[in-house]
Amino acid sequence: MPTAPPEALPDVRETDVHDRRGPPLEGFSQFSFAAGDIAHVVYHTGKRSDPVVLVLHELPGIAPGLLNFAGRLVADGFQVYLPWMFGAVQRRTPLRNFARLCISREFANLRAGVSAPVTLWLRALVSHVSRHNGDRPVGAIGMCVTGGFAIPLLLDPRVAVAVAAQPSIPVSLAWFALGRGGETRRSALNVSQADIDAARVRLDAGDAQLLAVRCAADRMCPPRKLQRLEAEFPVGLTLRTYGKASDRNALGARPHATYTKEYRLADAAQVPADHPARQAYAELLAFLRQGLVGPASR
Repeated sequence: MPTAPPEALPDVRETDVHDRRGPPLEGFSQFSFAAGDIAHVVYHTGKRSDPVVLVLHELPGIAPGLLNFAGRLVADGFQVYLPWMFGAVQRRTPLRNFARLCISREFANLRAGVSAPVTLWLRALVSHVSRHNGDRPVGAIGMCVTGGFAIPLLLDPRVAVAVAAQPSIPVSLAWFALGRGGETRRSALNVSQADIDAARVRLDAGDAQLLAVRCAADRMCPPRKLQRLEAEFPVGLTLRTYGKASDRNALGARPHATYTKEYRLADAAQVPADHPARQAYAELLAFLRQGLVGPASR
């Protein structure tokens, strides 16, 4: 039987350099977590009695669209753990972040076929969070630059459900700019083949489920990335592509950030419930509830 969780997670620090704090976020508590030589602040919000979801932020950082997403998850009955891995808080800084991540060893320089070292830190965080929530299962959502991280996180037995939302790295610049070319990078993932093979074992055994999503008009996440996932994971994977290739969002741009910016723009425009971003979010909730609240997780 799961034990009652404590009121707050303790900081984990190996040296004084890990004794850090991030900018305050209204409605969030925070703690410092270190594993190996990596340390980051982790924000937390939601009722400690609710199912646990780890949300990995996108390239812009902990931006308004991401905070909107976290707030919706909490309102719909989840507690959210949000690691602050790079970028600004409450501001979008995508270009600056991309330049830094390209030279970041922690993110494996955004290379194809390599799992970023930060995914090992994230798996340690999953263990820490699960243990302090009565050993309950954890859901993990990666998006854009962190979309592929859902796969190595599946190696942790505590991760019952994982979501690869618009996995974009490595980026095929030719495809992004022209809609053609970049054949190799269009299907590449920044995940090692060893981690893909190990994740397949868990999915084949029915021990976890993976959801992968993208917008049909998205060029940052080419369709071949999801086709690659379909080939690698014939069991335990659900694929969803939303909207049409001709879609443009309220800013006139190709839609990309399925759960965050696109939903926020759609919300501001007061669009109908069948808008692709609304459909995507509704199906995400069903997926998380089935894996974290359904009979398989009890």
